[in-house]
Amino acid sequence: MVNSYKIWNDSFYTIEANIDTDLWCQDLVNSFEKKIYKILKEFPDEVINITPEDKILISIMFSGDKKVMELNSQFRKINKPTNVLSFPSSTDTSTNFKNVFLGDIIFSLETIISEAKANNKSTIDHLTHLFIHGLLHLLGYDHKTEDEARMMEDLEICILNKLSISNPYEIKNEN
Repeated sequence: MVNSYKIWNDSFYTIEANIDTDLWCQDLVNSFEKKIYKILKEFPDEVINITPEDKILISIMFSGDKKVMELNSQFRKINKPTNVLSFPSSTDTSTNFKNVFLGDIIFSLETIISEAKANNKSTIDHLTHLFIHGLLHLLGYDHKTEDEARMMEDLEICILNKLSISNPYEIKNEN
């Protein structure tokens, strides 16, 4: 496994990206990097309240099924891979940010590609959705109950709509 390490900066965020270059194609990572600013800007103010002096910090690992299954087993006691894992930091995000580390997001390329193909989506759109989903977890959102799931899905759909990405929860009839 060959890893590449990148730092993506903007006035209100720093993202540390650890990329398994044996798995992840540089074009996909570059496309994602170009979308980060727009994705974060589309979060509603009540969800991610960023003032000019605030800066959020996020760690992203672009990995694969093997690593994600390892982490999923270790931390969630689920012995299978998943598309994205989120590990919120212990920092209280309910107050103002001022350089707050939100946590870690880990992606599994094989699962993302498989799901994107199965659902007739582009890989970058699916990755964007999963980043939004993961970031909402870092911000304290969850989907353990029906109400929590509906709230989280509604936020995801709203943000994706602003990015011109269709509702990932809409069931499409292919007749």
